[in-house]
Amino acid sequence: MTLSPYDYGIIGFYLLFVLGIGLAFRRLSKSSSDYFRAGGAMPWWITGTSAWIASFTAWTFVGAAAKVYETGTLVLVVYYGSVLAYFGVYAYTATRFRRTRAITWMEAVRARFGPGTEQFYTWVKVPLSLLFAGVALNSIGVFMAAVFGVPIDRTMIVLGVIITVVAVTGGAWAVLASDFVQMFLVVTITLVTAYLTLRQPQVGGLSGLIHQLPSSRFNWAELARPSVIVMWVVVQVWFKFSDTTNLEASTMYLMSKSDRDARRTVLIPMIGTLLGPVIWFIPSLAATITHPNLAADFPMMKQPHEAAFIATALDVMPQGLMALLICAMLGATLTSMDAGLNKNVGVFVRSFYLPVFGKQASEKRLLVVGKITTVIFGILIVLIGRKFNELRTIGLFDLSNLLAGTLLMPMAVPLIWGLFYKKTPGWSAWSSALVGFAVAMTAESFLKPEHVQHFMGWSQPLSLDREWPDARLAVNTLSAVIAGSAWFFGTTLFYPKIAGSTVDSARVERFFETINTPVVAEEEVQMNYDGVLYRMMGVLFLIFGSFVTLLFLLPNGLEGRLCFVFCGGTILVTGAILLTLARRSPKHGDQPVVQELAVEHAAVVDPAAAEALAEEPSLLTEIEAVRAGTI
Repeated sequence: MTLSPYDYGIIGFYLLFVLGIGLAFRRLSKSSSDYFRAGGAMPWWITGTSAWIASFTAWTFVGAAAKVYETGTLVLVVYYGSVLAYFGVYAYTATRFRRTRAITWMEAVRARFGPGTEQFYTWVKVPLSLLFAGVALNSIGVFMAAVFGVPIDRTMIVLGVIITVVAVTGGAWAVLASDFVQMFLVVTITLVTAYLTLRQPQVGGLSGLIHQLPSSRFNWAELARPSVIVMWVVVQVWFKFSDTTNLEASTMYLMSKSDRDARRTVLIPMIGTLLGPVIWFIPSLAATITHPNLAADFPMMKQPHEAAFIATALDVMPQGLMALLICAMLGATLTSMDAGLNKNVGVFVRSFYLPVFGKQASEKRLLVVGKITTVIFGILIVLIGRKFNELRTIGLFDLSNLLAGTLLMPMAVPLIWGLFYKKTPGWSAWSSALVGFAVAMTAESFLKPEHVQHFMGWSQPLSLDREWPDARLAVNTLSAVIAGSAWFFGTTLFYPKIAGSTVDSARVERFFETINTPVVAEEEVQMNYDGVLYRMMGVLFLIFGSFVTLLFLLPNGLEGRLCFVFCGGTILVTGAILLTLARRSPKHGDQPVVQELAVEHAAVVDPAAAEALAEEPSLLTEIEAVRAGTI
């Protein structure tokens, strides 16, 4: 497909708008805490949105779409495994993450396992994170080049520059604000795509789609032997449990104001992950009917099935709407990468530069170092993305799983158990990670299909194109998890029997005491930024919503024009709501001592006082006097 001048104009405006978000929030970062975690003052609905939308990239519409085209509803396991994990985060983990009171997740690792483990994870995780960011950037670049003829290098450079500018100018404030805007674009445009897909005569609505799909798209046993499917499902559920429960996942929750806000943060990704995939996968499923031979339709793509979603979109989108879909795909990638960039820079500055080179560094100096590091990391991500395509020989879905199983999973295991179990020494984390990694790489190097077949007692050999990749992933991952977990809990033998008897055990005791102490909204937040945030976000939504709504003037039929009105109108209404909230919020600089927050504080000190305060707001003055120590 060749993009029209309309399309280029829409994409150009969108990219400039995203750049403007970084500039708009540049003045809110006055310390490293502001820059890396928004000062712990971000409303829960923004952190929740960011946590959800940063969990997927263009991979959802490329890699996952290819898997949907090939296997159907089996891919829903990948997403619904997250929903199960989020229930556990809501019930227990979210508040513990926030109670670490760290600025970056790596500082929480130091508090639990010590400075040695902190340095180990810093030197391993930061390069790995840059690698995965390069993979994400490469995926959207390759896709844009193959489908639309846009040069891959140009795409990655432009996106890399935008991601870097947003992160370096606005820090965590701009990253989260950008994520919130991207969420509305992604949701509205994918809803429109799914609706237009079902209206195709050859699809015949949702019932027609279900009726025409091959039975293998619903009966997973037709794809592979049931035991292989079960192994694959178990691994995918574990991946999601690991992603949401290990200490690295604490980043978003550290931005929340309190325990209650941290728990509320989970609700948006939980609901979004439950409903989103059902909408996103409709175009890819329809492509099995309307485009049975994607290899012929997209001969320039190494993995033609990765064009399943876009193939359907090209059939149904009115003029100009395709450009908005491209913006949504770009936005899905941008949100994940800018959040990852900000997180990795925070780890580098707070866990490497500060303890090694800048022990006496001021907050101003840390901000400068953070911005310089952001630029350097942005350049590295672009360079990695440009080189990575030369090495890729498998689909994005299987590649992501392979890298996660062999590289990320061994690192995550001790960061999961370390939040729940205390009786392990500091070196238990890095040693467990090395054991898990060694086992995973040994399995990857020497495991053969016949080994799995013999171990499982199967009479028929594994299918090399369908069953072996899933079985290999399951065996590699589960081996690493079991070995790493066994080593981690085995180190209990070296933990002092008397709590606090050594420096190591005293640190562990302090960590668990901290995460069992509730955080209230007034504890760290010195200023109330809600009014400023609502106003700035409201203006941004009105600007972008007005632009999208005005696209109804493009030469399309009535249905096409109404699509723009729906997308733009939704964004406009949201902007109006945000501006209304801004007028009702305390002014910037006011101490956050409104009744609701005081009730929360009283609930920690005295639950009975909380009930009384909720019924009689005039008691607020007395509560504040008690807190100040005057009575």
